[in-house]
Amino acid sequence: MPIEEWASLYTAYAMMHKECDRALSGRGLTVPQASVIGLLGVAGRPLPVTRLARLLTQESQSATSLVDRMCAVGLVERLNDPHDRRVVLVQLTNKGRDMYDVLRSTAPAFTDEMFSVLSTEERLTLKELLDKFVQRNVQRIR
Repeated sequence: MPIEEWASLYTAYAMMHKECDRALSGRGLTVPQASVIGLLGVAGRPLPVTRLARLLTQESQSATSLVDRMCAVGLVERLNDPHDRRVVLVQLTNKGRDMYDVLRSTAPAFTDEMFSVLSTEERLTLKELLDKFVQRNVQRIR
């Protein structure tokens, strides 16, 4: 990938991260915390900490610390995997599910503003391309 394409992707990521951080700070959340809430909400079931780490492109220790902080404020809770005692699962608490609902209801206005430069067709194409990229590369991230 030419450096110009990489720079464009990085700039878009940095802009989104900064705007998300600004929007979430009023709710007392960080971007990683909102990401965990989103991942668990979409999954609709508990996920192993190791899977969350992979999806967040973080080391397991970093994801564990993130989950610790989220447990401390009541957004998630840990469960033992009934099939494998070595696996720690994470699920949303009632407070976490409420926050997921809030984020789902407020995200469209935020993203509509940021992505208003793109047509509906371009947004769908961008989502498809990013989904393809993530699916192809998620296993590469430890």
